[in-house]
Amino acid sequence: MDDRTTADRDLVHRYRGAPFPAAGGVRSVLDHLDRHARERGGEPYLTTPAADGTERTLTYAELDLHSRRTAHWLDTALGLPAGETVGLTPVNDIPSVVALFGALRSGRPVLVLNPADPVARVAEQTAALGVGTILTGPATDGDRFPGTVRVPGAERLPDPPADRSPAAPEPDADMLYFGTSGSTAASKLVAQTHANAVANADAMVRHHGLRPGDAFLGCLPVHHVNGVHLTLMATLAAGARAVLAPGFDPFRYPELLTLHRPRVASVVPSVLDALTAVWRRRELPAEFSHFVTAAAPLTAETARAVHARTGARVLQGYGLTETTNFSTTMPRDIGDDAYRRLLLDADIPTVGIAVPGNEVAVLGPDGRRARPGEPGEICMRGHNVMSRYAGNAEATAEAFAGGWFHSQDLGHEVLDEETGRTYFVITGRSKNIAKVRGEAVSLEEMERALRRLPGVLDAACAAVPDPLLGEVVAVALHAPATVGDDAVRTHLRAHFAEAVQPDRILRVPEVPRTATGKILRPALRDLLAPPPR
Repeated sequence: MDDRTTADRDLVHRYRGAPFPAAGGVRSVLDHLDRHARERGGEPYLTTPAADGTERTLTYAELDLHSRRTAHWLDTALGLPAGETVGLTPVNDIPSVVALFGALRSGRPVLVLNPADPVARVAEQTAALGVGTILTGPATDGDRFPGTVRVPGAERLPDPPADRSPAAPEPDADMLYFGTSGSTAASKLVAQTHANAVANADAMVRHHGLRPGDAFLGCLPVHHVNGVHLTLMATLAAGARAVLAPGFDPFRYPELLTLHRPRVASVVPSVLDALTAVWRRRELPAEFSHFVTAAAPLTAETARAVHARTGARVLQGYGLTETTNFSTTMPRDIGDDAYRRLLLDADIPTVGIAVPGNEVAVLGPDGRRARPGEPGEICMRGHNVMSRYAGNAEATAEAFAGGWFHSQDLGHEVLDEETGRTYFVITGRSKNIAKVRGEAVSLEEMERALRRLPGVLDAACAAVPDPLLGEVVAVALHAPATVGDDAVRTHLRAHFAEAVQPDRILRVPEVPRTATGKILRPALRDLLAPPPR
């Protein structure tokens, strides 16, 4: 690592010039668990309502005890080497959450895996990190992935010896690994540290005003960075209660709002669209403050529909796996006039202001900060920026160039003269990524997979608008009729999650390309644009 790269890496992890640790001396989210287990051990940390109407609740004291038992089991029954990374295929249930905290308690970083991912994708990610053991709970298929071990119920595990307690992790130690971009490749596995998790949790607590005893309703999967860091870690830091639904059911969701009376609910835009379509309630619980949404662009139409049907605000946020969940979110104290101007009546709704612990800037091609309204690249630095891309020093150095994390997302700043706050607007992506149902997928990776299918002569993919999902993937395919659509879809399902499968396959005589062979992306999007409705 040369001097310039070292300097960039140091600067990108500083917030207003200051390195971690954060105020209060919290070095890991496990410190929050220790404190709440002592101070409010009998209070609920996690409630998991099931589809049949039953539910389970885990208190702070139970999470503390069960995670310690699980950590001891990892050390003794499995005999895993200290500090060895383990995989985890979590679902939205208590055993998965206990397994996560148990692994962290044991001092082992966790590679968070999507239980529904293709076997080849999981194999590539585990191989990249040398992971030989994948933990899973009772609700997942334990035979899908080689090396899977089902974690016993913590209620049946013995207590660890009183004198046996793992050493507290260092703030800069690896805590979690996540894959990015829905790619089958393992070239960009994000390494997040304990400091990253603390910084994001602290920012979310402060930004959303979470307090001990508050209920927070989540329905997003906990194999995603949002589900882990907002629904689980932020509520833990606050001493609040996470209500973790197994998924989103538009007919059941209003009942969860009424029954559990959350202050905040975490969603994605497609959830809000489905919710407003079936909403028949008169009003939300008095305790309810707002919905927070991210992962896909929020339209003004969706926000207006939510406001009209429920009376609630939607606060849009923005962030990446590389920046540990959120970099910006609309402030909860935004005035009515500003909310209408910047979201309800905006052509492109704002993603809000920088959250505490990180700086956000729009930079021009020369690296200088753009003026309000001037387009550029959205860049971040602070305590929430990942440690690195694991095993990929070149990609890390490129991402951290100049002491900023380069998102490759395009946008501009908006200065609110009334409050002096700087808001950010995302206008596009310079990288070829589609976000469908909150899942990210690399269009280039899908193109490469299509071209590997025997008989396919050429293929290109584009993200095209969809009135419900925001955007979907469409494919331009140059192939003979002997390569049927069913064969194409079967091939893609072996490599990509169901959520990001193409909505449309268009047969073309050729893929639009330049003379040098580069895909003409604008022409491709025009070609694949959905027909007028």
